[in-house]
Amino acid sequence: MNRKKFKNIIFILSPLILIPAAYLIVSFYRDRISIYIPPCLIRTFTGIYCPGCGATHCIYELSSGHILKAVKYNAVIFGLIVYAVLLWAEKILSAFGKNIKIIPANHAFYAVTAGIAVLYFIIRNFIPLLAPV
Repeated sequence: MNRKKFKNIIFILSPLILIPAAYLIVSFYRDRISIYIPPCLIRTFTGIYCPGCGATHCIYELSSGHILKAVKYNAVIFGLIVYAVLLWAEKILSAFGKNIKIIPANHAFYAVTAGIAVLYFIIRNFIPLLAPV
């Protein structure tokens, strides 16, 4: 088996192992982990929500199955999850000999996506409904 094929197999199988493992770890150690997570320094010193604010609570709520609460804490995490799933699907297709691109490879796609994320992070500091509290 060549090296590239081995890497593709590892990449394809890794979510099947890592996602259940992460779920078990977060579910079991949720109360123990939260006391070691320091408060957000940007929020503490400036009073604004940074891009990462609410991400930990988002993961906690996802592990408990509360999707709507997770979206309230940090909606961008779901964009990252969708991106990861699409990237994973591309790898699975390429492993079976189908080189189909699901994610656009041009710079405009990534610029628009980053712009939407930045706009969300700015807006959530002005609209209390979007605040991760």
